[in-house]
Amino acid sequence: MKLNKKKLLNSTQLSPTHKAYLLNYIKKMRNVRIYQIVIIVSFLLLWEVTTRLGIVDSFIFSSPSRVIRCFLEMAADGSIFYHIGVTLIETFISFSLVIIIGILTAIVLWWNDSLAKVLEPYLVVLNSLPKSALAPVFIVWLGNNMKTIIVAAVSVGIDL
Repeated sequence: MKLNKKKLLNSTQLSPTHKAYLLNYIKKMRNVRIYQIVIIVSFLLLWEVTTRLGIVDSFIFSSPSRVIRCFLEMAADGSIFYHIGVTLIETFISFSLVIIIGILTAIVLWWNDSLAKVLEPYLVVLNSLPKSALAPVFIVWLGNNMKTIIVAAVSVGIDL
């Protein structure tokens, strides 16, 4: 619910204490929003300045201006929409596989208590692995392609 300060002050249905509380809440939320904007703008400015001064390698970390320029160029020639489509397909496939594998694994482990007890220490070890660190291993094993991205996303998404 969005609070309107003018309507709030003119409202006759609220007690003075409630009005004061709501006005304080509006002020607090406005300050929070201002701080959030200041933080993101400061971060982007710091990022841009450090890449232009050579403090941060712009080849590795790019810069906000280069990101915007690249996005606009890709939007102009339409290639950004192809890449967004590929990313969405990879995401939907990965999400679907995670749901299917997770539900099937849960059903099998629920039905077979002995299997659940046998696999428990291995599942605990698998859960403790930093799964995102496996992505480079997958790239070496599977190559740099859509299959690798899906396998990496599934490995991160599955929490057995």
